Amino acid sequence: MIRFERAADGSLVAFLADNAERKGAPFTKTRLRGDSLFLQSDRMNAQFRGILSVRQGVIEGRWSQGERSATLTLTPVEERAADETASTTPPRPQHPENPYPYRTEEVTFRSEADGVTLAGTLSMPDQEGPHPAVVLLQGSGDNGRDYAYRGHQFFLVLADHLTRHGIAVLRYDLRGVDESEGRLSGASLEDLARDAASALRFLKERRSTEAGSVGLIGHSMGGMIAPWIHGQFEETAFLGLLAPLSLPGHQVLSQQRARIADAAGASAAEVDSIRKQSRRVFEILRSDRDSADVASQLQPILREGGAQNDRLQLKIEANTSPWFRDFARYDPRPALQQVEVPVLAFFGGGIYWCPLSKTRPRCVLHLRTVRLNACRFGYWRG
Repeated sequence: MIRFERAADGSLVAFLADNAERKGAPFTKTRLRGDSLFLQSDRMNAQFRGILSVRQGVIEGRWSQGERSATLTLTPVEERAADETASTTPPRPQHPENPYPYRTEEVTFRSEADGVTLAGTLSMPDQEGPHPAVVLLQGSGDNGRDYAYRGHQFFLVLADHLTRHGIAVLRYDLRGVDESEGRLSGASLEDLARDAASALRFLKERRSTEAGSVGLIGHSMGGMIAPWIHGQFEETAFLGLLAPLSLPGHQVLSQQRARIADAAGASAAEVDSIRKQSRRVFEILRSDRDSADVASQLQPILREGGAQNDRLQLKIEANTSPWFRDFARYDPRPALQQVEVPVLAFFGGGIYWCPLSKTRPRCVLHLRTVRLNACRFGYWRG
């Protein structure tokens, strides 16, 4: 569902909403000229171009994302129909509902990255503190504090479970999302890491939390950078890594593109071509060239890959964004090898856990294998 609103200055703003109840993430660009509508999302690497059909009362166009595109027709939804749409959202019985058996507080804190104010929700056990505490860190994308997707509020469910078990939980809107200040597009990976470090410090300074028992739980990209946050910006008492990336970013993205093409029915030759193009693109992105030089280097490669004029600039802008270049360069393994606090890592094929030895507190996870020095090790498939 795409929702349109007028900003205070009169400009049109579009949001990609999960349902009629939640506004969702804003598009980077929204432009309506005459009967032509253009939407662009840098974070999703997507755009929509459509034409208003006055007779049919719909906007017909094409949605493009990555290497794929499809016809998309936008049909107006009346307020009453929007309420009906919200009511037909699939039930999520695991979602907690008030009254909670714990306290919640709307909070704000300032990030050391560039002074932006971030907003979130702190849930605290009713029992007398101080309590152990944790910050929840989302994966990539325009994510709010509940980390919602298709009606499932992942972090709301996780925060509820942890708080019921005596752990204080802070979950917050990423910069530029919902109630947090700043802009997500244009932010670097380090900006996001420093935001999380500021959240950790905010929790440690609360009188109701135990400063020496504050940790970080991160999913996907959040799990990838959690050890880096611990090692470089703010120490944590423990780390929970939920499906973290364990390869350098450029390798993950190259494999992802090839697998998506293969799953979509591309031939072996086409998949091989995508792999080769990805290697060339990421070699340039990982260089020390400035954005203008990188853009000029990427242009002929992307044209060879079939990018048309109307898509070329969008692809170049997405590839040269600070976050994307940082992600392509980042290798999570060195930071993870230096972690000397308890680590709990969940992957799709099993669970790895490491209660650290008191005599030699170190946990090292390597690509393809898990090597734990002076640690116990457990593994389940399921």
